[in-house]
Amino acid sequence: MSPGPTAAPALAPAPPEPDPPRRRRRLLLGRWWLLPLTAGALALGTTVALATNGDLPGRQAPSGTDATGGKAGLGPAAPGSRPTPGGNEGFGAGPRSGSPSPSVSGGATSGGFPGGRNTLPGASIYLQNGESFAAGLARSDRSYGPLRMVRVFYPGLPPSWSGSRADVADRTVVVSFKAPPGEVAAGKHDSRLASWFRSVPRDLDVYWSYFHEPEDDIERGSYTAAQYRSAWKRLAGLADRAGNARLRSTLILMCWTLNPNSRRSFDDYWPGGDAIDVLGWDCYNSGGKYDRYTDPAQVFTPMINKSKALGKPWGLAETGSVRIAGDSSGTGRAAWIRSMSRYLDAQRPLWVAYYDYEVSGGDFRLLDAPSREAWRAWCAAS
Repeated sequence: MSPGPTAAPALAPAPPEPDPPRRRRRLLLGRWWLLPLTAGALALGTTVALATNGDLPGRQAPSGTDATGGKAGLGPAAPGSRPTPGGNEGFGAGPRSGSPSPSVSGGATSGGFPGGRNTLPGASIYLQNGESFAAGLARSDRSYGPLRMVRVFYPGLPPSWSGSRADVADRTVVVSFKAPPGEVAAGKHDSRLASWFRSVPRDLDVYWSYFHEPEDDIERGSYTAAQYRSAWKRLAGLADRAGNARLRSTLILMCWTLNPNSRRSFDDYWPGGDAIDVLGWDCYNSGGKYDRYTDPAQVFTPMINKSKALGKPWGLAETGSVRIAGDSSGTGRAAWIRSMSRYLDAQRPLWVAYYDYEVSGGDFRLLDAPSREAWRAWCAAS
């Protein structure tokens, strides 16, 4: 039974997921439903990455790299709009060294979380009425924060770091950009991207991602999976040559991709562990389709299990929920957010970004006081 306007809907498992409709790419990110996934990663909107001074488990240094992750003797751009929420299912990496990566469990190293820090909750920044990114970030900080990490999207190649929207002072950043995979793999954008990697500060944790959520694009024939993987490998080499140990390659996929009903294979998008440091996942409350809030363990488990199986640290690059029918006050969604934060805190993802956007699939923004306070409480406690 649907709860009344002021009742807090109970968390409940969702029925089996049917094939989702194709994600609509308007100004914002594609899909918005969370699929059942257990084990956690803190999830939230604005990109706020965690800042650490310690090493994260990651990929082994490619041959020819020096102790700082740079390549001997070597050594790419316009800001953009936001994609729509995506699927459901990642791990982090640190400075490349010649030794094998330490084992990873639940997103933390065997010696504890880097720098003793907990998961960093943050958000993506929804800009209102032509406001600047700096103004939008300040507003999000007042509403939910301070955000511990920030999710930044570029629709094309990234601009130089200084003064860009990714330049958010002392917070962790998860930033993604796009360019045709065939062009990237062929080296057309090497100079510009190499310059961008070199412009990234060395005193911040920056998780960079190329063409997040590629699944729908590959499915519709915009480019091939082989081109995508080749582009990733070339980019990883360019990033290594920047010699920045806190610059971490992060593959971001939909959690939906891990659902057998998607008829997709993770391996199509996986360029290999020596190209990827961290796994990022976009997971949403799948119960929004059924007017219920799905148990977080059911939502996040597949993504967590896949990340662990690959031995990679992980985070949630997007997560969230619309308010379901009957939850006009937002108390039900607030309860779901608190349940999710407790669950993910135990799973130790690197970061969790709330998808603070309104898109064709629904309004994920935390406009009601109960939901807003639930997210703020998590940011404050982290």
